[in-house]
Amino acid sequence: MSFVPVLWNHFMDDWNPMPVSWGYGRPVIQRRHRPETSLADRKWTYNVKIGDFDAQHVKVKVEDGKVIIHAKYTDGNDEWGDTVERTRTVQIPENVDAEKIHSFMKSDGTMMLEAPYRHSEERQLQVVPQEGRSLVSSDSHSNLMKFSVENYRPEEVKVSCKDGMLTAQGERKRSEDGHEIRESFFRQMTVPRSVDGKNIQCFRDDEGNLTIRAPTVEDVEMEEAKK
Repeated sequence: MSFVPVLWNHFMDDWNPMPVSWGYGRPVIQRRHRPETSLADRKWTYNVKIGDFDAQHVKVKVEDGKVIIHAKYTDGNDEWGDTVERTRTVQIPENVDAEKIHSFMKSDGTMMLEAPYRHSEERQLQVVPQEGRSLVSSDSHSNLMKFSVENYRPEEVKVSCKDGMLTAQGERKRSEDGHEIRESFFRQMTVPRSVDGKNIQCFRDDEGNLTIRAPTVEDVEMEEAKK
């Protein structure tokens, strides 16, 4: 377990944070898609609306792969004062360097977490034959990619994952009228935070459709507010 210092960052006040609204006592986080860039050029950022707390009243610690934000303020003394206390827990993605997390408190009560990504080895994913029709997304699994590879043999299709980037590619050669024809495809995407990137699965059904999917997870595991 390690504690993360909470800093005021007035220079970040012009930065457009991820909006956070409240409904039925729980925070509703609206995600925004950002342009795809190399993982080496990006940092993991996460924004949580803490409320009307000064930095001195907020403690941030990293424990068991999570960031725990605890804010507490007492108006008056411990015996007669009113206490406002809030705790937020954020799951740290697997490819984020948890030892280099920094926290910044903005003047609007938003806590911003920031850390660099870790670089990992490329992981080759096995394409498993799937009997019957292709798989669809559900509450427990999300389809990341789904497209036809009917014209490609299984050994011509490669799926890999590295540094949070999922890549599907294929190449085949064929002869036609005495000429060699080469065909290929290449698709790439960032693995979203809403899925378990360590358990990505690849299936190819009887119709030649390739489906790449992963179990869904929740970024925010616990939210609690007390007054």
